[in-house]
Amino acid sequence: MVAKTAASGSSGSIDGGPADDNGRQFRALPIAAALVAAVYGGTIAWLLLSDSRFAGEPVVHVALAPEAPAIPPPEDTAGEEEVPDTGRATTTPETPAVEFPDADTLSAEAMSAEERALLEAARNLDKGVDEDIASEVRIVGAESVSGEETASAGGEIGGAIVLPPVPDPALIETTAEGPLPKIGRDGRRPSDVYARPVPAGTQSDRRIALVVSGMGISESATAHAIEVLPPEVTLSFAPYGSDLQRWIERARDAGHEVLLELPMEPFGYPQNDPGPHTLLTSAGAAENISRLEWLMSRFTGYAGVMNYQGARFTTSPASLKPVLQAIEARGLLYVDNGSSARSVAPSLAREMDLPAVQANRIVDPVQNPEIIATSLDMLKEASQQSGAALGVASGFPVTVDALAQWAVSLEKQGYVLVPATALTRD
Repeated sequence: MVAKTAASGSSGSIDGGPADDNGRQFRALPIAAALVAAVYGGTIAWLLLSDSRFAGEPVVHVALAPEAPAIPPPEDTAGEEEVPDTGRATTTPETPAVEFPDADTLSAEAMSAEERALLEAARNLDKGVDEDIASEVRIVGAESVSGEETASAGGEIGGAIVLPPVPDPALIETTAEGPLPKIGRDGRRPSDVYARPVPAGTQSDRRIALVVSGMGISESATAHAIEVLPPEVTLSFAPYGSDLQRWIERARDAGHEVLLELPMEPFGYPQNDPGPHTLLTSAGAAENISRLEWLMSRFTGYAGVMNYQGARFTTSPASLKPVLQAIEARGLLYVDNGSSARSVAPSLAREMDLPAVQANRIVDPVQNPEIIATSLDMLKEASQQSGAALGVASGFPVTVDALAQWAVSLEKQGYVLVPATALTRD
């Protein structure tokens, strides 16, 4: 029994019976498990990728530079010492700088219609100026202007008059607002020291003086006037321009004496507003003097002042007299541009011995070459009758060019061009 059983088991293993089938089944199990794992793994991967909107799509990664951080506003460092930085202007406590109004800020609120028109004309300087540009400057002619020659201080090199540099330290009062003119301890007055001298032997009759106003508002118009006009022409600067002291020095280097324009109350104020710190009839004397000092501190080196507008202010003795007294006390002269036929400035000036002169005529009431030429002819007639005449013109390029051309032949016709200060001397 035992042997038979053993024989049967041995022959079964040799002929490949059921035992061999079982072996193949065991070898297939790992393969099936691997297939199942692959299927489940692929399913799980698909589920994970399906959560991204970029699944199955090519993705490009772009590195962006970080935004520059916003520059914080400068902190208030009042009372702290400023550390100089490369390329940065600094101001030391020993030499405080005069703060000037920003031209861009003042352009809208400080400029009158005339000044805005002047600025626009200057922008068109290189393009040609439209003759239809009109900006009336209300100048009413005085009947006569008298004045005798008195020599004033000045240098002369090679026959050309050279004006001394400004400011003269002896004629400056330092204030919180800025430098103010004053009479020197030796009695010298800014009206004499800063005036352009008249050469000895200059004829005493047929004298014509010209004041070109509105300087400093437009850089191109100001530069054009300085370069083109004869040095005998007086230049009047508005107090609202930027970098005014540089322009004053440049004008004087070219031989021009300069004036400061004082905005005064016109009729229709405040709708018609000459600008900040305008002298007003509604303000008291102390307030107007404070405004006057602010205006006078904008730059130095001027021989006198000239009103800008002021048709109402110049007709009020109570308002005008304290201002003229302050002007005289600082050694300046006064030019009345004739904006009001009822101006009391000439009579008040005579009472207080303030050197003053009133304009005979506006040269360019309209920006038209023919009208300008007619005005200049009338100035010559006035100088024939009274010995001297004063014209006030704006700084429009068309006017400046006409004045420069007219002055070329003036001497040949028996007239002489003199600075405005020459007509204020007795």
